[in-house]
Amino acid sequence: LVFFFLMIRRPPRSTLFPYTTLFRSVKIGGDIGTVSGIFGIGMIGSLVTRPFVGRWIDRAGCKPVLLFATFGASVAILSFQWFESIRAIYALRVLLQLTQASFLAAIAVFAARIAPPRRSAESLAMIGMGGLAGIMVGPSLGDLIFSGKTIAPGAFVWFFSIGSGLMLGSAAFVAFTHSPAARHPVAEKSESILRLLIRYWPGAIIAMGFCLAFSQAFPIMFIERFVTDRGLSGVTYFFVAYSPTAIALRLLLRRVPERVGRRRTLIFGMSSYTIGLMLLIRAHTDGGLILPAIVMGMGHCFSYPFLIDFAAEKMPPQHRGVATSVILGVLDIGFLLGFIVEGRLIKWYGFNFTLTAVSITCASLIAYYALTQRRAGFTRRVRYDRAKGG
Repeated sequence: LVFFFLMIRRPPRSTLFPYTTLFRSVKIGGDIGTVSGIFGIGMIGSLVTRPFVGRWIDRAGCKPVLLFATFGASVAILSFQWFESIRAIYALRVLLQLTQASFLAAIAVFAARIAPPRRSAESLAMIGMGGLAGIMVGPSLGDLIFSGKTIAPGAFVWFFSIGSGLMLGSAAFVAFTHSPAARHPVAEKSESILRLLIRYWPGAIIAMGFCLAFSQAFPIMFIERFVTDRGLSGVTYFFVAYSPTAIALRLLLRRVPERVGRRRTLIFGMSSYTIGLMLLIRAHTDGGLILPAIVMGMGHCFSYPFLIDFAAEKMPPQHRGVATSVILGVLDIGFLLGFIVEGRLIKWYGFNFTLTAVSITCASLIAYYALTQRRAGFTRRVRYDRAKGG
């Protein structure tokens, strides 16, 4: 329960995404390419952190990592309002991504440790509902703060201060939370990430991780610019439909993977996300955002927990922190390329072309994954059992 609320307090940091275009136009100038560049380069913080944070979690536990991440994110968010230099903005983005990388890896390992091994994906999904609730509330708060025709004096001060304060509140939650111990002892001999990857290569799940991040880069980064370009009132309709769908389906259909298998569930989720992107092409009214958001929320529900769980179980339990960091690093690369490539495509060819290109790319990766799993025999209907590969 504590970590559910902790995840709710994280997305005010993520709410920076839809309003960065607004921040850019007021504070630092530039165009959509500038914004996508800031977010793309900011991913360096995540990529640099990944090789170390997994080892840190495996050896020190989740709590120290979470304290570092929540306090660091609070400082980074608050600092945005004090700097107008593009170099300073780049540096703060790198710091923010560094803390996010640490936070998400620690949360994923925490969820796995508190649940029975065969239900770790379900545990991830339940904790992730807090994040989905924050995704729903955060953009609505942003729309409220920036609702006027002109930006009120001090709007950005309120915006960043609220996000920073909530992250600081998260640090307080962490300080009084018991961190579960690993079920298996940490290996005494430390192996490099490269050696572990060579020995326990995750396989085709890497393609699905890239696909998820590359597709999600659009609603995370460019949805505010999309609704503005089409003359819509804001992003509230989209996120208020997106998050409740994912939350409701996680509660109502949490046993579905037991019946159809985790691989089918993951493929269905990623396919839904891709279809939702295509549906956005036909969204020309506020109400038109609802159906794509529902379909993409359904995709979110059935993608994230199984993606992380599949990747994490590729390595022995004592290396779960490393395994989780590896798949989150793949997500970072997908976001990095998504922010930069999609930003350029929007600038040069417009939104419809970009949405189509992203959808075709993701559909190709999903087909590749499905083919590899079919060869591995995933079509058998088995109970949710790691020994059977469900």
